[in-house]
Amino acid sequence: MEIDAMLCDHAQVSGNKLFISGANINVFHVQPGPPHVINVHVAGVIEVPYTATNSPHKVVVRLIDEDGHPVRPWVPEGQDDPKPVQTEATINVGRPPHLPHGATQVVPIAIGYVNLPLRSLGRYNFHIEIDETEVRRLAANVMLRQGG
Repeated sequence: MEIDAMLCDHAQVSGNKLFISGANINVFHVQPGPPHVINVHVAGVIEVPYTATNSPHKVVVRLIDEDGHPVRPWVPEGQDDPKPVQTEATINVGRPPHLPHGATQVVPIAIGYVNLPLRSLGRYNFHIEIDETEVRRLAANVMLRQGG
């Protein structure tokens, strides 16, 4: 399976359509901290081959730091360390009787990370996996707001 994906300010799925605002960003300007708070959505369209219909497929989005480690959100000192930033979903696309043999189908996805507190500045990547195979990486560069 393949995916066309991007980072954006906002995304949502409605009526099997993907609606995107502030598309294709990769730089996030933040105030000094930590926490360095970002708002970002992962928007994508998964192409499901004819032969992959009528069975479940696991989609995972993980946030990874520049050293290749899973990112855990910032929390105040003394609080328990949170789980890594990760979202999982299962898709299962049926095969309608009118679908031509060999035709692909598309599944739009929108995953939001609103007020995500990060511990440090730097380069991050959203890794997108389908059925435990990485299919895309989306870069996110977190840097200080100019003049801040």
